[in-house]
Amino acid sequence: MVKVLNAVTLDLLKKGINQWPYPWDPFVVKQAIERDEGYVVRLDAQIIGAFYIYSVSKLSDLPIEPQSLYISKIAILPEYQGRNIGSQIIRFACSLTQKQNKTLYLDCWAGNEKLKGFYRVQCLEYVGDFPEEDYFISIFKFSGHVRK
Repeated sequence: MVKVLNAVTLDLLKKGINQWPYPWDPFVVKQAIERDEGYVVRLDAQIIGAFYIYSVSKLSDLPIEPQSLYISKIAILPEYQGRNIGSQIIRFACSLTQKQNKTLYLDCWAGNEKLKGFYRVQCLEYVGDFPEEDYFISIFKFSGHVRK
């Protein structure tokens, strides 16, 4: 998983997209896996993608509903991008969200117009842009559950 995250981060940096810090800390990634928050995408025996899904009660001052799910760090090796793998990851996360009767949130660097367009095509609702340290993030959500 670390190898994929590092490869994708370097590719993003080459494109001028400062989405994640580099290099990834293997210990932090291992902890996420142990908490069942880290997921990998395999093609045959090779790991070609990775992402995180975790529960949040409150995420700083962002407009996140309590007890929702957050998907982050969706990373697909550059040579496998453009093959609908990202869409499959989003569908998986939305399905998991529906089963748990929760709301799903995700974000990206506000300057990543390509990714923001991808999220919109996936029928994710744009929430807004919010400050995060020295840059802005765009937040999207999926509310696939029935409110009681």
